[in-house]
Amino acid sequence: MNPDPDATYHPSPSPVPSLQQQQQQYQPLPVHHEHIPQSPLRLEPNVFGTRPAEDIVRVVADFLYTHLKDRSNIEIEGKLGRIVDKNTGQRVALPVLSETALSDDKATRFESNMTLQQHAAFNRLLNQRVDETRRPEFRGSRIVYSHTKEIDHFYKIEGMRIRVTTEKDSGRVISVITKTKVADLNIYSPRTKLDIRITINEEKALEKPDIDSIKPILERHKDRLSYKQDLWSFDLTQVVSPEQERGPVNPYALGPPKTTPAVTTHELELEVARPEIWLAERAKVAANKPNSFHEITHIFLGNLRALAKRAI
Repeated sequence: MNPDPDATYHPSPSPVPSLQQQQQQYQPLPVHHEHIPQSPLRLEPNVFGTRPAEDIVRVVADFLYTHLKDRSNIEIEGKLGRIVDKNTGQRVALPVLSETALSDDKATRFESNMTLQQHAAFNRLLNQRVDETRRPEFRGSRIVYSHTKEIDHFYKIEGMRIRVTTEKDSGRVISVITKTKVADLNIYSPRTKLDIRITINEEKALEKPDIDSIKPILERHKDRLSYKQDLWSFDLTQVVSPEQERGPVNPYALGPPKTTPAVTTHELELEVARPEIWLAERAKVAANKPNSFHEITHIFLGNLRALAKRAI
């Protein structure tokens, strides 16, 4: 059998194809290399003697290759949630039987939230994997667990939305950044309880501004469990946004000020903990050198698929 044509990634011919709905038989991807047993009948994989590449992996690879161009301080994340119809507030029900990457659709939105029960089930599942990777007989990459509590305060300063993150207990400033959205890709997964969203953001570190006399426009309390393995950080987070006053207070208004009620969400994100490795592989693609760009994409998407498949 000839080698997989996508073992070394080459971008699709320009222009990059639009993200049309893909229709193919779904087969969950393992985290590591897929082993294809030889057919006892000695059948060829197809008439051309090659292993066909999965369209959905190719779509994600093209999406990432296109939007990572000329970028450095990036954040790449995969999120689990639901693609929701804006009119009904319900999860969409598209006429497809397998995973489908969606083109830009103004009629839907992605909600990166899940039930408390789903969140707890993922917590148990990932804790179990930590224990399994700590066993003496385990030969793969171990998973490292951490638990953090942080507070995000958002400020609008000189037209910029600035996020100041502090440690909850000590108040120590962890980071000050402004974040710019680059692109996102939604993947509808009708055979699982949760859909997938892949996002690319550009982050810029800043000096802490003088915020003593400025009221934040938003506050978020994050209770996060992180499970790190290889390039990835699997982050289970409970986010509490306290009640907020809406807009400037009118001193002449009667009654209490209008407020936005407190909101609690439960999120599961897969963040690329070492994006510089992916960027280096992209640079090899651009230079037409052997690379692991497709393999990294395959594993990234495989992790998201494996999590979505296990959602209760």
